[in-house]
Amino acid sequence: MVLLSIAIIGALLITIGLPIGVAIWFKRKFHVPWRIFSYGALAYFLAQAFISILFTGFSSLINTGTISLSDQSLPIVQVVVSFLLSAIIGVVIRWLGMKYLNEDLDNLKAAYGIGIGFGGIESIMLVGIPLLATFIPMVLNINIDPETTTLTPEVVAQIEELWQVAPIVPLAGSLERVAAFVMHIAVTILVLQVFKRKNSLWLAASIGLEVLVNGTIVGLAEAGLSYGWVTVVSLLFMGVNILILFKLDAFDFDEDEEGEVDLLIENSQEMDFESDTEE
Repeated sequence: MVLLSIAIIGALLITIGLPIGVAIWFKRKFHVPWRIFSYGALAYFLAQAFISILFTGFSSLINTGTISLSDQSLPIVQVVVSFLLSAIIGVVIRWLGMKYLNEDLDNLKAAYGIGIGFGGIESIMLVGIPLLATFIPMVLNINIDPETTTLTPEVVAQIEELWQVAPIVPLAGSLERVAAFVMHIAVTILVLQVFKRKNSLWLAASIGLEVLVNGTIVGLAEAGLSYGWVTVVSLLFMGVNILILFKLDAFDFDEDEEGEVDLLIENSQEMDFESDTEE
């Protein structure tokens, strides 16, 4: 119980504390407003809403017989459709926000803020909060007596079963979330290249990267690969995503600052020109 409790607390610190800590550090370091992070979080919630609507429509087509699938292929198709929709909608919403919001979001710092907000809220909502909601009743009923408790036998059995989970399970899940967090930052930086390099193919690259990573991880998990090996593959992909960030000069914030300074100078010159013209 002690080892499992330590593992769960560590997983909570990673899945909830890490995204919040990274956001606070990035804001203080680069003076990025909180609203930029909130754009990323909002993009995640919007993506989940659209995915839910589309997936419900897809399921209804299967239930009515419009789409005919065998019992064996149905779970596989549902999983594939789910992560395809997640990748496409998540990327498109971030691209639309960076393009059409009345704010300068097509720069490196803003892209990081959006990526941190998107990946961070996903980590908190998918793993952090559910894990916390599970851990609290486990702790409250750690010394439960089946003979005197008011809980139903089914709930008692469930709590006892939860305490038998191997400590590696919550730790592996939290490390996979770290890898996903880095992936969402990399994907958002790829979306940024659409504006920096004036090439829409970078949008396809963003979707492709997320489909590749999530598709591989989900596929291995569905194939029955152990938590440990799935986590190892996730961390390998995280290394690839970090390499992508290096290749895109995504850690060169000095260059980004120079671009912002040049823009400020241009705006100042335009204002001076307009003032001289009026005089």
